[in-house]
Amino acid sequence: MAITDADVMTSLQTLTTIETIQSGAQSEASPEENTTADLLYAEFTELFDQAEEELANDLIRLNLSTVSDITTKRALAYLIADYIQVGQPDWNSAKVVFNQDTSVSRFANRQGSSYYYNYLRTLENAQKADDGYIERRSGVPIT
Repeated sequence: MAITDADVMTSLQTLTTIETIQSGAQSEASPEENTTADLLYAEFTELFDQAEEELANDLIRLNLSTVSDITTKRALAYLIADYIQVGQPDWNSAKVVFNQDTSVSRFANRQGSSYYYNYLRTLENAQKADDGYIERRSGVPIT
């Protein structure tokens, strides 16, 4: 099954704080519909293309030749959410203060606070748990 933009949109809405996304049909309607969505279709397609390319490069780097469609949808949704987060003014701050009594602390770098990089670490750890991992990485069978 090929991953469609609708699949990734559903995952993005399910797994992240993005609630509404304009569909391709809504963006092409006359007059244009759902223009107040959290993410417009033109923005989504640009981020989707960029995310597909980055995921492909990361899968090569991690030596993961194939991943399931579910894994692909999740990774793309997480990466798009990270791209959107980077656009926020306080995306890289160690602490966000809402008022005198409320604040949120988080890692002060993209990789520490990233949906996507945490998911990649999960994939990499799952790969390492495989019995043949050491042999594949070293190229030398260990007896």
